[in-house]
Amino acid sequence: MEEVLVVGRAHLEPWLEKRAIITKHSDEIFEVIKENSEFLPREEAERNPEFKQIIPYVTIVQDQRVFASKRLSRGGEARLHNLVSIGFGGHINPSDSQGDPLMDGLRRELREEVQIERPGALRFLGIINDDMNDVGRVHLGLLFTHETEGNVAVLETEKLEGFWITADELCDYSEKMEDWSRMAAKVITEGFYGMG
Repeated sequence: MEEVLVVGRAHLEPWLEKRAIITKHSDEIFEVIKENSEFLPREEAERNPEFKQIIPYVTIVQDQRVFASKRLSRGGEARLHNLVSIGFGGHINPSDSQGDPLMDGLRRELREEVQIERPGALRFLGIINDDMNDVGRVHLGLLFTHETEGNVAVLETEKLEGFWITADELCDYSEKMEDWSRMAAKVITEGFYGMG
């Protein structure tokens, strides 16, 4: 039975907005997550909005474009099938808790999902919270960009189709994106054009 890293919603409540990428007090939120995290069976966590599952969510960027994926019908989360994502990542498991579970889980998820020819710098952008739908209600995203050069490819080709989207094209994909990607795209586009 898979166990996933969670934090009780009550610990995070002072900072949570219903639907936002939270950029203020991120250091405090990280400390709260580290000090109050625990592992729960994933099946239980998916049904219990009293907990937030912590999800590293990494957008791969290169030359003012982002690497995207489309979740195919064989992917694990049926609620996200056929939607476009500009984030890679997933649940943090007990095997990630030897060092820093948040960063170890992030790196493991990237290794499992994408092949990056020349990895670059990670940059933290904010914390994604979206209590407006069933998926978001039980998850909390840690949004990063990962600068890279060279080739990038998805590894789970039976579950994902990978492709590049330019900064100018991001808004065209908005209606096809999963909610977190739609939120992240706005912040990333502002970063590309030096706004915000």
